[in-house]
Amino acid sequence: MKRYVKLLTALLAGAFLATACYKDKGNYDYSTTGDDILVFRMDTMKSVRLTWSYDEKIVIEPGYKILHERVSESNLAYEWSIDGEVVSQERILEIDPLRVGRHAGSFTVIDTGREIRYSTIFTLVITSSFAEGWFILSDDGGQSLLSYINLVDATTPGELVRDVYGDVNGEALGSDPQKIRRVAYDGGTPYYEWEVLQGSGSVSIDQATLAKVIDINTEFVGGAAPEGFVPVGGFQRDGGSILLSKDGKVYQRDFSFYNGYPVAHSGKYGTTPVYFDGGMEISLMNGFDHFHNKSFGHIPFALLYDRLNNRLLSIYGYNVYGDIASDFGTFRAVRIPEASAVQPGDTDPESGLTFPDVAALGNYTVEAMGARVTFDMVPTRATNSTNILLLKDKTDGKYYLLSFDYKMNSETSVAITLNWFRAMPEVEGFGEESLFEVCVAGIETLFFTAGTNNNTLYAYDLLEGTVAAVYTAPGQITALSTGVVGIPSTYAALAKTIYKDRMLLGTESGELVLLDISEAAVTAGSTPEIASFSGLGKVVDMDFYVTKNIYCYFGF
Repeated sequence: MKRYVKLLTALLAGAFLATACYKDKGNYDYSTTGDDILVFRMDTMKSVRLTWSYDEKIVIEPGYKILHERVSESNLAYEWSIDGEVVSQERILEIDPLRVGRHAGSFTVIDTGREIRYSTIFTLVITSSFAEGWFILSDDGGQSLLSYINLVDATTPGELVRDVYGDVNGEALGSDPQKIRRVAYDGGTPYYEWEVLQGSGSVSIDQATLAKVIDINTEFVGGAAPEGFVPVGGFQRDGGSILLSKDGKVYQRDFSFYNGYPVAHSGKYGTTPVYFDGGMEISLMNGFDHFHNKSFGHIPFALLYDRLNNRLLSIYGYNVYGDIASDFGTFRAVRIPEASAVQPGDTDPESGLTFPDVAALGNYTVEAMGARVTFDMVPTRATNSTNILLLKDKTDGKYYLLSFDYKMNSETSVAITLNWFRAMPEVEGFGEESLFEVCVAGIETLFFTAGTNNNTLYAYDLLEGTVAAVYTAPGQITALSTGVVGIPSTYAALAKTIYKDRMLLGTESGELVLLDISEAAVTAGSTPEIASFSGLGKVVDMDFYVTKNIYCYFGF
């Protein structure tokens, strides 16, 4: 019986098979016309499946023919072997799912009266292909758990597949989960991986099969991560990538290039952390990458909060066409250009508050970061982003929102414009455990959590300045994740954007709730449940995957 057939895509694979007959003494003689039993080659039998999905129970009914009347069906025995191990002695093979990969198998019919064995060998191919949907990282009793919810169609979530990593790889994922993030290696066909960042056992996983690719800790010079390294975030681009450790240290690597494309995992992270003027201790990152680099060359960026110096830094990540001369990972302090119409120290006409300086935040600390993006098709030009930061006053403990536009056209051409600075709406229970999620595209809204047990979801209208409770969760909310970034209608047919109106919410007790966060729903003061799931342990992080499209962006 198949399980979750709809969420998997079969992969084509060939199988080499041969039919043999031999006495039970290790002699292997190929069948002849005079043999008493003929075991058919399985690759010639249309009714025999030799390719199965990773979560399907395997059922194979073989074919054989008795050629001589001296052989009685009642005297026959059977033996199935997979990877050298006998797994069944029934005529029809029925076994539980196998791990992803190719498995060597054999089927043997035994004439017990004369102790003669007639066999065929085959290759059993187990596939796993994960299409569009949500990936959920949770802490299940101290162990990391990676689960998956597929999309049946543009509006319908499918089933929850619990522990997909364990099912595919046949091993535990690790412990102390921190974050799941998607990385991309641009080539003739872009190649995607998931990175599961955790205190113990960080791994990179193939997006298509969820098979383990490599232990991230081995991707450092010398083959081992620095002492105390616990990855909690990162920034990846075709020119290279950085990893952020829980202790605030940043490690960087550059990729090698072949025919203008980066070679996945070709570079190693240095074991010495990146240093910027005045030192740095990074506690937050936020930014956006483009799905595709070569044709459109949009410049990705990441903003980092340096808690040591209480300032914002940025990473320059441009490396178009694999030009190794283009610097990757150049750090710089974020400063408002002198020509900007609004400067730090000016008064916001709407709120009457004084704009802080992003290069030296003074009495404010950054508690959370989010951003909205706009679309731009001009090659070698950056994506516009409107950043929205949650700040906290060191003196009175009150929260504030700062908005500014950020655009980087080159390493030396950065445009930053202050938009507004206002007090965060005061809601009972809002504090350090509250989550903060800016709606990347679609409606001008940010979402946050509050309440006595941090179990209430609020929507804050950035244009109207109004706030409303829109959902009460079954437990403490520990993770929020919105869907696909919206794009202009001109290109809408080229990308699937329906899930920009969806949010997946996770709780400490292991529930997942898919919510309708469309403008109509939020305006009405409610975000209805579309589907719910349970049994995952504390939900730590989530991300949404769609197949590559050059007109869409993803954030981290």
